[in-house]
Amino acid sequence: MKFFITLITLCFAFQLSAQQSSISGSVTESFTKGVVVGAKIALESNIDGSVKLVRSNLDGQFIFENIDSGNYTATVTMLSFDTVTVELEIEAGFNTYDFIMGGGQELEEVQVIGNLAVDRKTPVAVTRISTKQLAEELGSRDLPMILNSTPGVHATQQGGGDGDARITIRGFDQRNVGVMIDGVPVNDMENGAVYWSNWFGLDAITGQIQVQRGLGATKLAMPSVGGTMNILTQATGGKRMIKVAQEYGTGDFLRTSLAYKSGTLKNGWGILFSGSYKQGNGWVDGANTQGAFYYLKVQKKIKNHIISLSGFGAPQQHGQRSYSQPIEYWDSEYARSIGIADSSIDADRDRGLQFNQHWGYRDGETFNERRNYYHKPQITLKDFWKVNDKLSWSNIAYTSIGRGGGQRYFNSASTIIRDEQGLVDWDTIIYNNQYKTLFGSVYSTADPAYDDNLLKSSQILSASVNNHFWVGGLSQFDYKPNEFWNIAGGLDYRYYKGEHYTEVIDLLGGDYFINEADLNAPTTMKVVGDKIAREDRPYQNHRDGLVQWAGAFGQAEYSKGKWTAFINASTVTNFYKGIDYFRAKQLMLEDTLIEIGYGDTVNYNGQEYTQASEGVENNSTNWISRSGFTFKTGANFNVTESSNVFLNLGYLNRTPQYSNVVDNNTNTFFDNLVNEKILAIELGYGFRSKKLSLNTNAYLTKWENRPLPYGLSVPDPLDPSEFIRVNVPGMDAVHMGIETDFALILHKKLSFEGMVSIGDWRWASKEDIVIYADTISFDARGVHVGDAAQSTYAASLRYAFAKNGYLKLKYTFFDRYFSDFNPNSLSGATSGKDSWQIPAYGLLSVHAGYTVRFEKSQLRFKANIFNALNTVYVSDARNNYHLDGSSDFDANSATVFIGQGLRFNVSVGFQF
Repeated sequence: MKFFITLITLCFAFQLSAQQSSISGSVTESFTKGVVVGAKIALESNIDGSVKLVRSNLDGQFIFENIDSGNYTATVTMLSFDTVTVELEIEAGFNTYDFIMGGGQELEEVQVIGNLAVDRKTPVAVTRISTKQLAEELGSRDLPMILNSTPGVHATQQGGGDGDARITIRGFDQRNVGVMIDGVPVNDMENGAVYWSNWFGLDAITGQIQVQRGLGATKLAMPSVGGTMNILTQATGGKRMIKVAQEYGTGDFLRTSLAYKSGTLKNGWGILFSGSYKQGNGWVDGANTQGAFYYLKVQKKIKNHIISLSGFGAPQQHGQRSYSQPIEYWDSEYARSIGIADSSIDADRDRGLQFNQHWGYRDGETFNERRNYYHKPQITLKDFWKVNDKLSWSNIAYTSIGRGGGQRYFNSASTIIRDEQGLVDWDTIIYNNQYKTLFGSVYSTADPAYDDNLLKSSQILSASVNNHFWVGGLSQFDYKPNEFWNIAGGLDYRYYKGEHYTEVIDLLGGDYFINEADLNAPTTMKVVGDKIAREDRPYQNHRDGLVQWAGAFGQAEYSKGKWTAFINASTVTNFYKGIDYFRAKQLMLEDTLIEIGYGDTVNYNGQEYTQASEGVENNSTNWISRSGFTFKTGANFNVTESSNVFLNLGYLNRTPQYSNVVDNNTNTFFDNLVNEKILAIELGYGFRSKKLSLNTNAYLTKWENRPLPYGLSVPDPLDPSEFIRVNVPGMDAVHMGIETDFALILHKKLSFEGMVSIGDWRWASKEDIVIYADTISFDARGVHVGDAAQSTYAASLRYAFAKNGYLKLKYTFFDRYFSDFNPNSLSGATSGKDSWQIPAYGLLSVHAGYTVRFEKSQLRFKANIFNALNTVYVSDARNNYHLDGSSDFDANSATVFIGQGLRFNVSVGFQF
């Protein structure tokens, strides 16, 4: 009898427990998808009216446990957000629901100025990197490296220096990828490049990275042929938060970080601060790094205005590895494994995968010959005015002042001295500068320092200095005349001045240096801080590049029911000007070599030069200008509550970049200044359900007049022994492909993500171009574009092994990766020939973390292992670049960088 009573009791208890349920999820804001901390979630039973309350934690997560199944009303509230009310049907067992909050004025500001794509509404291919993903996967890497599992994206670390990463999207390098921070463009105004060493530490206050592939939804006229990467910092609103963290990684890498967010204060103020310091030796030998990061944003809400002042910068210095080398130089066994014959392997081999020729020991301390140092603070003032329920107006003013450059060995007469290991022998160089000068009879009685018995350096270190001053303004409005239409427009202005020169920074034991290659001042004593002519530009030692950008844009968006459509048009006029400073200038006029003296004026090739004490200014046209425009349109249709399709197309008539307008060597304007023409079309499909999210799209981009950066070097028709640079119009390319990514929840603790990206990027040009009296012929039709993997695949598995712990495995595979090359070099027997295809490779990374939660704080432990299988692979390659002059379009003819091997990063952080 007792047995039956016990059995009935157990069954009854089991039945009661079976009816008990739980519901968990997250609270995020609608525009940046950032987590909302401290939101109050009230769950009211529709049966008995009972209410349970919880708040979202520091990760934006919440959970209700031990509740009855049935119908409930959930209400989510948070200061500065609109209240969210949702009717829920909670089933027996485990339930999930994610709340999305919006409507706050601060979030509307992000939407207006951030140029963000909205899921199932904006008809573009987009990938969002959340704060959570950044925290789990980035480690100590450069920001672009986390994007390698994004469709169409390929990022590498190049030589391996900290901050030297590069990124391509759909086969277009970062000169053709628009990068913005909080809606402010940051691509270099002269060449379009992005230098990621300037943005160290930004991950600490990033709310989201949104990558829009293709021409994208950006309203501004941007160089976004491949895509747009928008980095959005966190808002000051929400709950107060303080975070401290300490990292340690490969190469004795150390990083200490502190962040503070005030949350929304009662008097309308808000503060966001972050600071970091890092140092380390790097995975590559001698690639030491040291840097800091600071960010401060002060915000005030005054009636319908949100006014903010923010500033950030990252002063840093890091060693570099600048030269790619033959494969056997790094590892002859690997060279043999990819088909290089023993007979082709050079004697200079097996230096090691981490070897770096640019460093050595100076007085027993590591000292790098190649060192990048830079500080680029940026200050931004914003005013977002909510005029009324229909109209908002945003005004942004910003300035950036960059100072720094690149250190390198300088000697026109001899090569750098090395020891038996191939390292720079700094002590011998210094010895030669000091003792050979005194006892080796280097002095002559004509030497200006002879009587003073000063030490004349024969080998020194110089720096290519690249300072800049940048100021800009962006004004835009957003008007909603009714519930269906949204109209936006604005003006964009930027002024940029880049200052470039070479200066002496280290005399390596001597007292002065005479640059005999400087035809302007071949006998002048130079000391630290003096400007000197570059060895490849003997008449030039100081130049400025000036660019102005004036643009206007407008966009109309219509949204009703299942349809959303937009049309966008923008125009821009660029102004270019070059200034060259020097003592004398030699020019070939009608086969006569003349020299311009002080006060003289000469007209050459339609350009006027006047010698003045402060320099010579290229002022034949004062400023030269070019205008362009962009037109984009698209539509999205939500087929069902789960699926949608979209189509977009655009045409970009793009003005040339400064580096293709002004020849930096001669400070003259290039001939053949033509706009680039880009036509793009894209079709996509999306699917959303509780357990599956899927996106797939196909694209086609046709690019006409695609330029070679800085032009093409050809023999000077007036002096065939010299070379000049010319623009080569007519370079065309076609990029097409398909992209798919998905996320699948297999179990409440297990999720799986995948990505497939297959591109077909080819050159499409055959031209015979007359340059002066010569004809340049090339045939690159059908040749694959190099410098990025055309096929990439990725898969990741995330397992929540505990309530507050996770383990993630991520594998990315790169294939059909052709080495970089110059398509203009393909002619005759090499016409239509592909560059060397780099062997396919895959990289595995492992990420794990555990959080110990307290009542109002938490302690986080994280660990990352990159290239966990220690795979040996070629990360970057240049076709037919071998020093022996071979041009066989194979592995033996290429020079490469070997990718970084196994690395780790661990961290502990406290948040309260």
